[in-house]
Amino acid sequence: MSNIPASNPNQPNNENSLADRWSYLNQYEKKYLKEAMKAYDKIIESKDDIFKIANRYQLNFEDIERAKQYAFGKGVLQNQFIPDLRMAQSWQRMALGEEIDSDEVLLKHEILESELVINQGVNQLDAHKIAQNEYPWSIIITKGDKKK
Repeated sequence: MSNIPASNPNQPNNENSLADRWSYLNQYEKKYLKEAMKAYDKIIESKDDIFKIANRYQLNFEDIERAKQYAFGKGVLQNQFIPDLRMAQSWQRMALGEEIDSDEVLLKHEILESELVINQGVNQLDAHKIAQNEYPWSIIITKGDKKK
């Protein structure tokens, strides 16, 4: 069973949920992760990134929107994700058309993981393992990256 509530994950966050989504972090995590949290908030507030990324990679708009909400929006609180500045920077590069090689891997990883969790009811940890086997973004970024 999924840990994502039955509500539509594609609906935009309201102001309360945006402010509350970091409530599970302690004061030290909030201080240390402040830059990443701000980057996530900026991504969620963006209105044209989904369209740009979907067009850039010729992918389904709904898949990009679901992945965005899962990785940077409602999924953050629901899965208590620790904000990762590298993920936010990757998304921002894709939205600007300035991606590097690993960015598409992250995108496809998040599309697959969100599909498994939200649409197929796979638990988050298992979904992450499956997505990591198919699209090993975290392994790729530890080895370095190259500009396209």
